[in-house]
Amino acid sequence: MKRALALMALVAVAMGSTGYGFTGACCPQPEEPCCYTAFWTGEVVYFKLVVPFGFFCCPTDELIVGWRIETLDGAMVYQYTYSTPVAPGTEMQWNQVDMAGQQVAAGFYNIVITTTKGEYKAAIKIVEKSPCCWTVLRSKPCGISFCKPYIKVYRRPSCCAPKPSCCLPFPCGISFFFGCCDEDAQP
Repeated sequence: MKRALALMALVAVAMGSTGYGFTGACCPQPEEPCCYTAFWTGEVVYFKLVVPFGFFCCPTDELIVGWRIETLDGAMVYQYTYSTPVAPGTEMQWNQVDMAGQQVAAGFYNIVITTTKGEYKAAIKIVEKSPCCWTVLRSKPCGISFCKPYIKVYRRPSCCAPKPSCCLPFPCGISFFFGCCDEDAQP
């Protein structure tokens, strides 16, 4: 009987030290948000506040007063305040720089839009691009609300095909061409 109790105590200690305990206190914090949009380092991040309007939704007179970029732990990286509030749906952009104009490090960031009625948040991931053309940029899409405002984060499509520095003599991604790129245009 004493051996069984000692064995149970040993199992309980082992489970608690490896994170299999029955309380949530020992569980590690997630290292990444549950959903985000990924961008390459240096790529412009476009976003806007979408206020849905439908049969079950009420119209809102909400206006955007500013926005900021912060780390996941809440440290402010960049901030922009409008001199006069703007309407939801206004396109905003961030060039991935901090308040000093320096490129931010790869990692996760939150976009926070401040309105006259509250704040809305969306996560992004900045990824350092590998010099090889087989690098894949992956996002975890967030759901959208049909009634509550949300931040739509997106990239602008480019007419230029990527120019790989290794591997193959042709672009490594799928590109759509709608004319010439500025750098390739003929006078």
